[in-house]
Amino acid sequence: MSYQGVLFDMDGLLLDTERLVVDAFRRTAAGFDLADIGDVALQMIGLRHDSGAIILQHALDGRVPHEVFSKAWQADVNDVVADGIPLKSGVVDLLKQLKIKDLPCVVATSTRTSMARHHLELVGIDSYFQDVIGGEQVQHGKPAPDIYHLAAEMIGLEARDCVAFEDSDPGATAAINSGAKTVQVPDIKQPSAEMRQKGHLIAPNLLDGARQIGLIS
Repeated sequence: MSYQGVLFDMDGLLLDTERLVVDAFRRTAAGFDLADIGDVALQMIGLRHDSGAIILQHALDGRVPHEVFSKAWQADVNDVVADGIPLKSGVVDLLKQLKIKDLPCVVATSTRTSMARHHLELVGIDSYFQDVIGGEQVQHGKPAPDIYHLAAEMIGLEARDCVAFEDSDPGATAAINSGAKTVQVPDIKQPSAEMRQKGHLIAPNLLDGARQIGLIS
């Protein structure tokens, strides 16, 4: 298949941020004496802020106001990110090869656009992308396919003309439902049994996934 564009999730796929965010959540929970909800952050991976907020509010169960917890959590994340954001393996290599092939690339992330752009600039890979679509730019967040339709539209394509790389189940579901060829590269949370039945490619890393679908040699 000849792909005309490449769409990327960001956190946990391009940027090795999921561990940072989950660890910050656990520290925040412990600080509020809520160690019992330490793993709730794993349920929020891949989701937009509003969907994640519902999960967090349920877990907090009124013990700490959602706004207070979220502010403390974000402050911890900001402190960690200030020390630098590591890239996932193979990211720069793949982006360089796609640039040589003149394939347009777009980021489609549940993170807010301004924050996503800032993080991409911090790690020095922002110039590889024609656009960055944050979760607030669409009506329905992942696992709805809206963001992948919009990302493809920004480079004059249909999602079915593109390949999409994701790490999370909500993100991969969004990509699959958009019609894009989907490659899932799991990060700290492995695909569910249900996800493994969807028929998309699940790869150990970005470069291997790109090679398996013929995107690069």
